[in-house]
Amino acid sequence: MNSTEDFGCDGLSLSLPANGKIVLIVAYGFVGALSLIGNLAVLLIVACRKEMQTVTNIFISSVSAADLVITSFSLWATPLAYYQRVWSFGYAMCYVTNIVQGASLMWVPLTLAAVALDRYILVASPFRRPMSTRTCLTIIVCIWVGAFAVLTPMISHVNYVDSYMCKFCVEHWEPEQSHQRLAYGLFVLLIRSALPLLLISFCHWRIAAILNVQTRKFAALRNSSVQTQTNDIKRKQRLQTLLLAMVVIFAVSSLPIDLYNVLQDVMIVYEEDTIPRTLRDFIFFFSHWLAMAGTLLNPLVYAWWNENFRRQIQSCVSEMRGQGKFKRGLYTIVSGRQSCKMDEPQREELMEGQQRVTRVEYGPTLLIEDPVQQV
Repeated sequence: MNSTEDFGCDGLSLSLPANGKIVLIVAYGFVGALSLIGNLAVLLIVACRKEMQTVTNIFISSVSAADLVITSFSLWATPLAYYQRVWSFGYAMCYVTNIVQGASLMWVPLTLAAVALDRYILVASPFRRPMSTRTCLTIIVCIWVGAFAVLTPMISHVNYVDSYMCKFCVEHWEPEQSHQRLAYGLFVLLIRSALPLLLISFCHWRIAAILNVQTRKFAALRNSSVQTQTNDIKRKQRLQTLLLAMVVIFAVSSLPIDLYNVLQDVMIVYEEDTIPRTLRDFIFFFSHWLAMAGTLLNPLVYAWWNENFRRQIQSCVSEMRGQGKFKRGLYTIVSGRQSCKMDEPQREELMEGQQRVTRVEYGPTLLIEDPVQQV
């Protein structure tokens, strides 16, 4: 038998053909790059545009933030560690990656459930006061903190093992705790997938039923005031389609990896290896890549279905060439200072309000101008 010194840690890596490695690199690289661009665009547009800072958009921004966290940590570290069979990223990253990866995969479904519940309350009780921004942010903080609390048992069993030549980051449960591990895995599946999907399905079913009743009611009346109500219902239906699409993306992308994790726990508890190793490796990479692809599809679907968001993207791209609101808002976020630069309409408005203007402060310098000619 060869010792660890004979083959080193490289001998533990999976045996993948060259074309398989290329496919994995291209697939993960494509998803990672577009996920970063798409989710950053959502966050920047909502942050820099006051008119976009609605409760629903703030919730969607929370989803984009969670997707960015997943992209930054889980997208590359988890498949690389699975392929190498060792942990090459140090002691701190072992715990940080497990915490952030587990929590971020809970933030998305729980936030989507909060959005669905908020939309249902608005449609079912149209005269009720809408949720405030403060309440929205409080709910987001509670979701993020609650996710960390749910992960406490798992984190307590994560171990960074530094052997003679190889380092490992593993979730280790004692043999007498095997059934507790399986129960905990099922509990996480319930919190992360089953309950959010049930709540979201119920809310969207009720929203669709209410909007259909209102549509039939207003269709029987043909006047201008009713037409306004009809347009509002159509707008709500488009928003519901958008949110429902995001939920379907979550279900399709996240359920396979959740079921794989439960299957893995079952095989460990009952010490059965019924699935061939090659097939299990394929299932892992495919289900994990599918989960990562969900982080890319969320902003793409949001931009595709939301006409207002598409207009904002076009406006922001054009304004980046000059000194528009988006560029000034981005400057404020990055620097922490308010931009003093003015665009042409603002300068004209300032000049019209004065009889004579001799100078205008323009950024860090003074722009000297001629007196305004009186007509």
